[in-house]
Amino acid sequence: MHYEQVLKFDPSAAPEGDCFDPKTPGRAFEQQYFPGWYNEITPWGYGTYRKMGSLMRIARDETVDGNVLEWTHSCLRYFVCDDRFVSDFQASATLRSVQPHFEGYHDVPGCDVSRLGIVFRYVDARHFYFFAMEGLRRLVLYRRDDDQWHELAQLPAELNAEKYYELRVEVIGSGMRCHCGDVELTASDDMYDRGRVGIRGTGICKVAQVLVQMTAGQKQFSATLRCSYERQRDVVRQRYPKPQLAKTLDLQQFKPESIEFMDLRNTRYPDIVITTRRDDSPHTIAVDLGGNVLWERKGQLYSHTFGVFRQAAAGHRELVTLNDRHFVVINLATGQTVDEPVFPRPVKHKLWQLHSGVADRPGNTRGVDTAGDMIVRFADGEQFEDENEEMMIIDDQFNELWSAKVASVGFGHTYGVQFFDFDGDGKDEVLAGYTLLTAQGKTIWELEACDDIVARPGGRHIDVAMIGNFAGDGDPVVFVNSGAIYVADGLTGQTRAIHAVGHAQSATIGNLRPDLPGLEYVSGNRWGNPGIINVIGARGEWLSRMQPTAGPLSHQAPVNWSGDGQELLLVQGYPVGGLFDADGWCVLPWPDEWCSEVSFARRPGVQFVDLLGDPRQEMVQIQDGVLSIYTQDRPPPDQARVYDPVRISNMSLPRWSDQR
Repeated sequence: MHYEQVLKFDPSAAPEGDCFDPKTPGRAFEQQYFPGWYNEITPWGYGTYRKMGSLMRIARDETVDGNVLEWTHSCLRYFVCDDRFVSDFQASATLRSVQPHFEGYHDVPGCDVSRLGIVFRYVDARHFYFFAMEGLRRLVLYRRDDDQWHELAQLPAELNAEKYYELRVEVIGSGMRCHCGDVELTASDDMYDRGRVGIRGTGICKVAQVLVQMTAGQKQFSATLRCSYERQRDVVRQRYPKPQLAKTLDLQQFKPESIEFMDLRNTRYPDIVITTRRDDSPHTIAVDLGGNVLWERKGQLYSHTFGVFRQAAAGHRELVTLNDRHFVVINLATGQTVDEPVFPRPVKHKLWQLHSGVADRPGNTRGVDTAGDMIVRFADGEQFEDENEEMMIIDDQFNELWSAKVASVGFGHTYGVQFFDFDGDGKDEVLAGYTLLTAQGKTIWELEACDDIVARPGGRHIDVAMIGNFAGDGDPVVFVNSGAIYVADGLTGQTRAIHAVGHAQSATIGNLRPDLPGLEYVSGNRWGNPGIINVIGARGEWLSRMQPTAGPLSHQAPVNWSGDGQELLLVQGYPVGGLFDADGWCVLPWPDEWCSEVSFARRPGVQFVDLLGDPRQEMVQIQDGVLSIYTQDRPPPDQARVYDPVRISNMSLPRWSDQR
């Protein structure tokens, strides 16, 4: 067979220094020396605020008398090509594994040996084939399927940490032939039929060269796969409205640091809240959709640790936030502080530093006519630590109703507490992380899977916990994100399913599959598997996954773009951004300039808000203080009945326009 080079990685001519580093946006260096290769762990732009370096650099190695790519820390790193349609091919790589042991990583539970080799038919960071030097003691061909590492072939080998080895992989159909010197491993497997090619390494690793080759027929077959995919994608895209620019709003005069839309005046449409700086201090300005100033106030409108929106008796909307040891109640129509009640009792007050969760709306534990109860998470100590975290329920007059502490994995890191009337008696119970409490604060159940959460690598804490009648059949279901996605029965806490998809963090709920009963739970991954998105059915069944980008899934609730009942996922990242359906099709892609490395590193915002008329949401692109508002290029399918969901934080619950 006659193979031709299709991609090469050669660091020998590149100057020494960091590379694939998100803290230096703009890939001029990589485009010059390594075109077509990407760092899969730390995507461009994402690291600019996470302060994560690539942990890769070009450095000289006297062993080969030249420059190589090396891992600067004992860590997990991938770098892979950008072609997702490589099926049959031949690849070789000159690699050096410097250490036999690896301190372990939550991405591979229980693994304490280094692995370095060629990854291929890479679907995402948890689904691929991998030919590796393992622990300097054997050669292994793996197929990875989430937490399952299937050994397809292996042989012992005495490998030297001071020496480079050439690994070669040839793949034709389901057949795989892997070589390291005179050692050959063969296997047959057809789980994954195409994907990207690259290098995966844990521990201290060095890469001198990578070469990917294909025959003319193999290149044509990959091109056919790509064309077939693009044809299917284009057919799917035709079903959705395209964006057309409706208006722009220039807010540069306010020098905004952040812009968000907020219901300030109980009107049909939201207003705009701008955070800026005056005299080197935070300042908040509210403007309407015409750019007219409504009010201004010193400081930020609310801290991100606590903010509850409620309806005041006088008819205006209020925001309740917490500052040191007292609350601040703000009339959102005027921006004025109307009350500053003290905390219900003296504490060494340390707030949880992130959102209190989907309890950003009042609850009703007392069974009164108007919900007004609030949840505050705090620590009565010098520092906020899980072991001294408390949760207090206070009423609308800022009196303490009851408090609770939970042990082990606590209340959760972000969206971990929630009001919900699970038994229909008119009084809200409280989901507190892995525990369901009565309206009086007594324990109803603890999750059956709590021990698994604590024990599972990459877990030991909760990031998201949600409860609701998401299936629409009257029985509540609980979803919990940690080192896996846990689904439990809301009446008993008993486990329905455990999906070992890696460290699951961000999450949202919406109607992504109108053809199925109930809603869908969508979870994004972090910690070594960034950008993987899993879609779970309302009763806990796994439906689909995608990895459109190595960046994060937006926390925004699903987007109501078409108005026909199907919602879409907002994905913002590099090099891909747009709206995706539950099957992973990018049905509304961002323009290329929105997804460039430099643009994304500047953190442009894309938000979806109902601004201009029917209940569908408009797309608002925010860049350097200028708002570009895009609406749909066609009316909703049924203008008499348009999907108009109820939004509660990152949940989107069904409703139609004729039910207003």
